[in-house]
Amino acid sequence: MQPIGPTNEQTRRLIISLEKFGKKNKQDVWLAIAEKLQKSRRQKVAVNLGKIDIFAKKHQDKIFVVPGKVLSDGLLTTKAKIAGMQFSKVAKEKISAAKGQSMQLQELMDAKPKASEIMIVC
Repeated sequence: MQPIGPTNEQTRRLIISLEKFGKKNKQDVWLAIAEKLQKSRRQKVAVNLGKIDIFAKKHQDKIFVVPGKVLSDGLLTTKAKIAGMQFSKVAKEKISAAKGQSMQLQELMDAKPKASEIMIVC
């Protein structure tokens, strides 16, 4: 029988810790992020900076969570906090150039933001 979900041990640990954190703090947003990370390889989320920029213009006070990879297509014109599983090299450079902040999901969880401060981008 084929394993379902991610086979990377670090990703599995992150999913488990996201689920525990969400249940402990009674915040469904962490459970939703964990659910998105459990998808198969073909259904993984990849979001371009151009899409994040559209949301960042409307919601400047949010932390944008990408439960997958952040790609560099498009421009980031606003200062934004972006958390994701992976970042392309150029995407990190563009985020830094826009005076934004890029962080891993584990770092975001350690910062313990409120659920109202988080927006999941898929």
